Amino acid sequence: MGREITTDVAGNRVIDSNGNEIGVVTDVDDEDGTAYVEPNREELGGELKTRLGWGSDTASTYPLRNDAIGEITDDAIQLRDEY
Repeated sequence: MGREITTDVAGNRVIDSNGNEIGVVTDVDDEDGTAYVEPNREELGGELKTRLGWGSDTASTYPLRNDAIGEITDDAIQLRDEY
């Protein structure tokens, strides 16, 4: 991973391994470094939601599993290839 998740990533795009945007980081829990993502409903398929552990409910934000993160850059969080 490029660096730890901090509040600096709020507002960053979350992209899959192909560069498709799947959402935007809306908040970060300072205590445990969990990023919360508002998904892009048009791009986010059910299979990806399942792999990320995001249920089929209609929550507006979901926690991003740290083990799903491949790389963190200045403007995006890229998921690992298997996601």
